[in-house]
Amino acid sequence: MKKIFILTGEPSGDRLAADVIKELKKSKLDIEYLAVGGQHLNSIGIKSIFNQKDITYIAFTDILLNIFKIKRKINETVKKILDFNPDILFSVDSPDFTLRVSKIVKLKKPNIKTIHFIAP
Repeated sequence: MKKIFILTGEPSGDRLAADVIKELKKSKLDIEYLAVGGQHLNSIGIKSIFNQKDITYIAFTDILLNIFKIKRKINETVKKILDFNPDILFSVDSPDFTLRVSKIVKLKKPNIKTIHFIAP
């Protein structure tokens, strides 16, 4: 069975990822999914490792005030991805979070294929 980890950082990415995965599920039934996602991925049966709201910050000051929390979430996400050992890491939008996570994962497990959807 193939595994895909879906990595989103904000509600718009969650919606886009859910649209893509819904289409994929129509033709590929033998894929196991895990995610950092929100309500849209959850609505199609994809479990998120934590609430996406824990990493969604808009204002620069909010980011600065929560920088240590964000760093912990990056590390937690990397650990969960490595434990899940997916065939594909599918990141969507939100490059400040998703590309940081992807970079660390690729350094630790270069065999995991990465796809980034919706470049900044």
